[in-house]
Order: sequence, then structure tokens, then C-alpha cells
Amino acid sequence: MAGQFSDEMRGATRTAWAQFLATIEPVRPALARYCRRLTGDVWDAEDLVHDTLMRGFGTLGFNSQELRDPKAYLLRTATNIWIDAQRRRMLEAAVLGDPALSPQSAAPAAQEQRPDVRGAGEALLRYLAPQERAAVLLKDVFDMSLDESASILGTTVGAVKAALSRGRGRLAEIERESDRPMPSESVVDKFVVAYNARDLKALLSLMLDTASIEMPPVAHEIGREGFSRDRGWFAHGANRDGPRINRLERREFRGEPLILQFTQILGREVITSIIRLQTAEEKISRIFSYTFCPEAVREVAIELGLEPGPLFYSYPLFFAAWQPGGAFMPNIVATSP
Repeated sequence: MAGQFSDEMRGATRTAWAQFLATIEPVRPALARYCRRLTGDVWDAEDLVHDTLMRGFGTLGFNSQELRDPKAYLLRTATNIWIDAQRRRMLEAAVLGDPALSPQSAAPAAQEQRPDVRGAGEALLRYLAPQERAAVLLKDVFDMSLDESASILGTTVGAVKAALSRGRGRLAEIERESDRPMPSESVVDKFVVAYNARDLKALLSLMLDTASIEMPPVAHEIGREGFSRDRGWFAHGANRDGPRINRLERREFRGEPLILQFTQILGREVITSIIRLQTAEEKISRIFSYTFCPEAVREVAIELGLEPGPLFYSYPLFFAAWQPGGAFMPNIVATSP
């Protein structure tokens, strides 16, 4: 039928996506560190990483020049996405008339006067100007040269020097306060109980019909038809045959109720995934599974005094390490950022 995505198209896209992830896997740790320092928040960083991978993959198809440096390509993509987001927040604040977030209340930023840089400004009162923050991170944290930083930021060496001069003295004082809504604690608890009982019916009953399940960068299921599939996210986790080596437990992390996945490996229990929920009217509207986001899992585990890993970026190593019946193969080396 016209207007539908064919199985052939979806299959080719999945193959290309897998090739893309395999190609850029060596630079994923650097991208994750950059996004973490850029956003100042572990979950915003994972969102930015995922958005960067999606845009980076999407633009390959119409990029007319050879891309010799995947790391620079992804860092530039992440920078552009983040600066654009700050610009939108600033404009939204101006439209809503919030004096604390308006351009007039922000510190002036004498940035390069190109339209795409000039418009960024300072999105939040407690932030560095976006280009200043990115310049400091690229130069001082990732040891990029001035020329490399200018290329990633799409500006001049002189503008990078100016941004560094303004930003270095202020970066340490910036700490973002999250305004994201917290999930219902009762729904989190019900999810944990149902999962540990492998009660698929109870788990599905907690989901809104329009809910989504996201496991970046490998899976995205939308609507009851998607997450109720025999081979879907729930089927692979809560309804898995074989030994029950995984259990979930609710923990508090910076004021948010998280769900940690504990896995028995070689006689000890370690953290192998994190699940976050969004809820509405005592139902789940969105599930985020961070199984393939090693940096986020490691940061949370260490802060809570727990042992992380082994952790993976993608399915191939994951499936190579875990054998049928739940046996872990210690000779398989996990990706370690």
C-alpha cells in the first residue's frame, strides 16, 4: 500500500543503523563524556547522545563530502543540537515573559556575529553562553586544538579564544537544576513487584495504550501493539525463559525514584541496567531502559555505592557474553569507556 514503509526498507535501515553503531562505537565514550559535561545532567546527556546518533546517522545519506573523522563529526553534531536547544529555550522564555530567563537578564556574550551563533545567546541565567561552555570543554577537557575546536563549533579561532577567556572563570559555578517531573512512586513500586514476579499481565496493565518503551540506541516500541509483541521489550525481559538472574529494585537517585537491574554474575550481584519511568494518572506513559548506556549506568551505580557492569554499547557483545540458560562468559570483554 502506498505511503507505508516496506519490510525491505525497514530491513535495510536496520542493517545500515547497525553498521553505523559499529563504526562509531570507539568514539562513543568521548561523545558521552562531552554530552555529560555539556548538559550538566546524566539523563539530559543520554538524551543528547541519542539525538546526536540519530541526526548523525540521518545526515550521512545526503552528506556530499567524505567524513574522515567520526569523532569530530559527532561532537559537532552534538554541539549544534545543544546550542539550538538553548536558543529555543531562550526564545520560549522571552515569549512567556519570564524575566529570569529572558535575553535581557542574561550576561552579554560577545560571540561571533554569524546568525547561527549570534542567536544562541545565554539560554539560562546560570549557564555560560552555549558556545563558551562548548569551547571550554573541547579545549580543556578533550584537549582539542584551537583549530579543531573552531571547526567543531563552526566559527573562527579568534572567537574560540574569546569564548575560552570568558568561560573558564565561570564554568565551575554552573550546576543545572532539573525541572523534569517525577514519576508516581506507587507505579514504580508496582512495576518492580510485577517484574520480579515475571507477571507480564500485571506489567502490561500498568501501561497506557499510547505508551512507549525506549532502549537507546537499539529499540523503540510505541503503543500497546508494539510493547505487547512476543519478541518485544517485555517479552525479552519480564517473560524470559530460563534462570531468573535479574531482579529489579527501586532506589533514590538525586531525588528521583529509579529502578535498578541487579544481575547475578559469577557469584556476585552487579548493576547491569537502569529503568526510568514517566507516569500519568497512575499509569506508565514512557519507559527508558539504559541497558546500552554504560556511562549513565556506571555513574548512578558508583554514586549509590554499588558495583556496575559488565556493560555494553550494543547487542553483539551483549549476546556474545550471555549464553543460553543465563551463563555469563567472562572471556568476553565488555566495552569500557
